[in-house]
Amino acid sequence: MRGLRFRLLTAVVAIPTVLAIFWLADSYGLDWLAGLFLSGVGLIAAWEYLYLMDRLGIPLPKELFLTSTPLFIMLAVAWDGRYALVVGWGVAYLIVLYSFFRRGPKEGFFASLAGIFGLLYIPGLLSFVYLVQRGGFFYLMQLLLIVWGYDSGAYFVGSAIGRRQLLPRISLNKTWEGVGGGLLFAVVGALVCVPWWGDFLRWLPHMVILGVVVGAFVQLGDLFESLLKRAADVKDTGRLLPGHGGILDRIDGLLAALPIYFFYLHFILGLI
Repeated sequence: MRGLRFRLLTAVVAIPTVLAIFWLADSYGLDWLAGLFLSGVGLIAAWEYLYLMDRLGIPLPKELFLTSTPLFIMLAVAWDGRYALVVGWGVAYLIVLYSFFRRGPKEGFFASLAGIFGLLYIPGLLSFVYLVQRGGFFYLMQLLLIVWGYDSGAYFVGSAIGRRQLLPRISLNKTWEGVGGGLLFAVVGALVCVPWWGDFLRWLPHMVILGVVVGAFVQLGDLFESLLKRAADVKDTGRLLPGHGGILDRIDGLLAALPIYFFYLHFILGLI
């Protein structure tokens, strides 16, 4: 019960804060505000990723990784993506050099993969926020409602009636009942925004599909991070958010959902 109270309190504070930041950024052209916020989130997530890699015996160049992550995000979000790709390739190259010189050919190869993946996983995926919000605050809010809806539905339905474990070798707490509840709430999150689009019946099938597909990737992102934590033998990546764990624990589903949401709206619906 105490954990639930902390979880709800964190959500009550965090959700309005996040929405307010992106609304201000979109309404008043304050891209730097969104970039600064995401850079801070990415920096903490990068620190937690380095912690997991250390636990796995794969030490990465901390100063380089922690400097390049917020820089990449800021360039991608606040300056329309200019120079972000150049910075990303440059940092990836430096990580490869560092890994091979410090770790040798065999261990350096795996360290290089872990470092480059970390760049793609955290700043690379977080940068999709810019592509989504480019269409307007409404789209980003819908995405967040889907992600938060899935997380909430999976947690509460799984806690209430969850019996059949999803993948016990990866996570003991995830159940098929929770997945069903999460997908239902994800669809509700998508449908909340449908009336704003003008033609409810026209967009209804797409919103149902969008809720299910994006919700499924939220679960995949959560399972992937659970796999990393299981390998590193830790319960949470941090303790920054009471009831939720670390920042990476909180955004794992969002990271997986961002490109899927953008691709569906951009390439299938042609909206952003």
